[in-house]
Amino acid sequence: MASERVLVTGGTGRIGAPLVRALLARGDTVTVLARDPAKVPPGARAVKGSLFDAAALADALAGVTAVYHLAGGVRGRGAETADRLNREGTLSVLAAVAARPGAPLRAFVYASSCAVYGDRSGLWVGEDYPPSPHTHYGEAKVAAEAAVLEALPTVARVARIAAVYGPGLPFLMVDAMRAREAWLPGEGRNIVPVVHVDDAVAALLRVGDADATGIFHVAGRTTPTLKEFYAAVHAACGGRAVRFWSTWIPSAFQFGAARANERVVARLGGRPRFTEDNLRLYTASVRLRTDRLEKELGFSWTFGDHKAGVPAAVGQ
Repeated sequence: MASERVLVTGGTGRIGAPLVRALLARGDTVTVLARDPAKVPPGARAVKGSLFDAAALADALAGVTAVYHLAGGVRGRGAETADRLNREGTLSVLAAVAARPGAPLRAFVYASSCAVYGDRSGLWVGEDYPPSPHTHYGEAKVAAEAAVLEALPTVARVARIAAVYGPGLPFLMVDAMRAREAWLPGEGRNIVPVVHVDDAVAALLRVGDADATGIFHVAGRTTPTLKEFYAAVHAACGGRAVRFWSTWIPSAFQFGAARANERVVARLGGRPRFTEDNLRLYTASVRLRTDRLEKELGFSWTFGDHKAGVPAAVGQ
């Protein structure tokens, strides 16, 4: 398709920065709304501000024809809860879109998460499967999705993205394995959908370019258990394999400790990492069907199989 003017929120993040580089590489003019403009990929126009800065949003939206809204998170610093980052932030963006002058948008792509399904005990789910979140993060994503689809029914695309892995991304836990300090909750028997960052970016571009709207799953073709996925990472990076601690630590103690940690760290203005949501996200089990991506949009994966994607991500 012809080049266009695009806004990316979250354009300095783990998926956002590669997406910005891909948009620039194909000739689009890209604006990135960022708290720290120094982190914006070279070639993009940086607008300093947050999702709650009306003036910055108006500036960033000026003249664009497509928006990729990736900004959000499981938990921010201090009072930045999942609801604040995802639902409230999205409502702010939608209000700015509604207020902007000029032609309407061609496309609005919202980056959601497979966390909207909660724990489905390994069930295969399609895009029409009803959400059933069991975390604050999943609930916030469901609410944000609903707001986007209601406000922009003719241009909205919601991408429910699997856990993203790639070079340097923390989900791989390469550094922790090499330091022999890799631990996770659960027993590793659950299935967490995964996708290589290159395929996640390519899928977002395909979804944004398509005429089709609605909900799309963005995930790889294979469905490993968490233990199988991290066994592949360990084989590629060495060190010590991930150990799963739930065999030794009762669940009630884990959740109590996580809630206490989140309260204390948040009150100190930090970003809690050990939270009840993270425990639930790492132990949930679900499989994502990708029929719309493959059959409607003709998408093909570079690393559909994690057994090929993991070594490429680690550098082998």
